Amino acid sequence: MDHAASSMSLKSLLAASCLTVIGAACFVATPVILGAAVGDLGLSEAQVGILGSSLLSGSAISAVITAFLVRRFHWHLLAYVALLAEAMGFFAATVVDTFSSILLPFWFASLGGGALYSLALTVLSDHPQSVRLFGLSISAQVFFQVLVLLSMPWFMVPGGLTDCLYGLLGLCLIGGLLVHLLPKQSRISADQETMSATEVLNQPKALLALLGCLVFFVNIGAVWAYVERLGTLSGFTPVDLSQALAGGVAVSILGSLTTVWQGNRYGDLVPLGCATAGMLVAVVMMQLPMSIGQFFVSFAIFNFFWNYSLAYQYAAVARIDASGRYVAATPAFHSIGGAVGPLIAAAFVTSEQLIAVNMVAGFALLMSFMLFYLALRQRHII
Repeated sequence: MDHAASSMSLKSLLAASCLTVIGAACFVATPVILGAAVGDLGLSEAQVGILGSSLLSGSAISAVITAFLVRRFHWHLLAYVALLAEAMGFFAATVVDTFSSILLPFWFASLGGGALYSLALTVLSDHPQSVRLFGLSISAQVFFQVLVLLSMPWFMVPGGLTDCLYGLLGLCLIGGLLVHLLPKQSRISADQETMSATEVLNQPKALLALLGCLVFFVNIGAVWAYVERLGTLSGFTPVDLSQALAGGVAVSILGSLTTVWQGNRYGDLVPLGCATAGMLVAVVMMQLPMSIGQFFVSFAIFNFFWNYSLAYQYAAVARIDASGRYVAATPAFHSIGGAVGPLIAAAFVTSEQLIAVNMVAGFALLMSFMLFYLALRQRHII
């Protein structure tokens, strides 16, 4: 790693971490957005999954594009364009009032958010302590999740969706004040970074790891889109649900902080295996009907190992291909999986039964670990 990367300023690293939070806002706030949308728009259970998918599908496309552009263009310009797109999507969503008309604005906000997240993640990946920085970034996202989830009772009322969207719009404005703190351009030249589709296919180990990221987020997308419905169908009040979700997420911050402390001590595969086992336990526990205690414990376990796993997923991809190109593409694969998960679950859920969510999540977890195992075992990275 060159001196430019290692001497990256603390302000740049903190700004990049904050921008990952803003870029992930659509996904991070999904339970609150969907809960508010159910109240304001009268969504069915299937429509919840479709709307949840729109909150991620745009970021999948933009993250793929960003992976090809991030080393070619001025980073400040890319960040401003991404923030503008995200803000425009949130604003447009405030002036529509039907399920069909709100899908495109949410998709557009997701488009900008995905690009911003990928750019900020690339900035962090250029640092020699990228695993720890990924962990700190995830911790910042978790802290924001707690704040958003604690606000849920105020948004699950008539008109609450518009207020929620104005809050997210304000977050984009704050992001605009942070962009100038980022490095102006990549440490890697465009010629070094150029990546064709053929080159992607010629890196089967990296592709397996990226597919592992995608399938892992099929599980995340299914659970995250329906977690509010799981609580509501269990009979929890909005306040109880909000506190249980926020408490579970707050506990989970220990997962990302554990990666900061642990670093590369056990490689990547062992932590990924532990995360898979822990999340399977949590998914099995999420059975309707649940007590509030069972809901809290299962959600806390799920989030702990979710956040613990993420840094090692990024690190595994980066270790297989050190150019940083595939790390920039990782959010795209996460977003594709997250967008597909709610759609798969939506095809099978009913107004009274959400067992399809558990089945989709459990199968995706097992498939994801198998893909990571194949990718990392071939590299003898354990």
